[in-house]
Amino acid sequence: MTIRSEDTIIFNGLTPDITDMKSFYKAIEEFMVLKKATDQSDRFNIIMFHEYGPNYLNDFTLNSKNILMALKTLEPAMVKANIAGGIMVAITFIIDVYKKISEKAFRLIILTDSGSLKIPNNYVPVIEHLIAQVRDMPFFIDIIRLDVDDPEEDQKLMNLAQKCYGNVHEINDVRDLSSIMEVLALKREIPKESIFEEEKRLIITKENKTFYENLAATVKEHKEKESCSICFENFKAEFVECPSCGLIAHKSCLAQWAGNSNIGINNIFRCPNCYFLLKLEKEYVDRIEYEKVVGNIKIEEPNFQTYLESLESREGPEIVQGEDPLTPNSNLVEPDKPKEKEIKNIWCPRCNKMITSKYVICPNCGYNLKRDN
Repeated sequence: MTIRSEDTIIFNGLTPDITDMKSFYKAIEEFMVLKKATDQSDRFNIIMFHEYGPNYLNDFTLNSKNILMALKTLEPAMVKANIAGGIMVAITFIIDVYKKISEKAFRLIILTDSGSLKIPNNYVPVIEHLIAQVRDMPFFIDIIRLDVDDPEEDQKLMNLAQKCYGNVHEINDVRDLSSIMEVLALKREIPKESIFEEEKRLIITKENKTFYENLAATVKEHKEKESCSICFENFKAEFVECPSCGLIAHKSCLAQWAGNSNIGINNIFRCPNCYFLLKLEKEYVDRIEYEKVVGNIKIEEPNFQTYLESLESREGPEIVQGEDPLTPNSNLVEPDKPKEKEIKNIWCPRCNKMITSKYVICPNCGYNLKRDN
């Protein structure tokens, strides 16, 4: 069985006027205790809706106390949760984390009750298209429905969850939430069809190749003569630098490292020092791999748990207010048309955030995307 360290987003779509939040807190605390007892590298985040949009922590946290404090702090101002917008926010956030963290599985657990807003039908294709590109990171969605009688919405949510190897769990009493969360605390097995079992790399489909290429950062040219962090020599050759941590290496050494440790596309790989997702020119990596110009590329990767701890400040993560990308009456998304254009992933030319072709205004920076049409 293949399992990984997990980062879990708890999307609290419950309504305080309808659901007893004390029972919710108890179930969430027990869930995190079970997760940490199994794997200390598991991390957590939350999403909750206020009047002006979703609130969440600016990074995953290893400390479950940060989650409980954020949940209780945000509760007084909670409004009905927009499930469509919350899913989009969660996936966008996870994409940013994926660029920085290796060997993680990502979880999204959505809790809903009768106060949660339904997903408009015209938003379903947008969410499905995004899920199709991130499901093999791997990414799992599980949905808990608390005392809701809505077969049509249940089926809609079931279809979305199953596209990410998840399920919909229905309960009638919030006191039963603990038993469901106990089951969800178990590690998720990585689906065999999503990875190479022996090499533990993603199988990237042709349709999703461009998506992962756009996620990776291009290495920077480094002109000063340095000692290579891979072969430890300073012979005259082209040097490059990781834009995230500043690791310096011969371009040819990094290309061979890429050939041995890529994510399923031979020129897209993790930095050997900080796990950041990087890329080199495909033609260059192909040539280096063919010529075998470097002999020794063995280096010691940083301890994963220590690395995760180094990412978290002593004060813990901050609560941030985000934009709701898929509001029920959003002016960011074009309304349904008689003949829908194919939905594609695009990149905002101003802020370089990944969005979909459904947007007319970038939800991250407000750029008017119609200028490019």
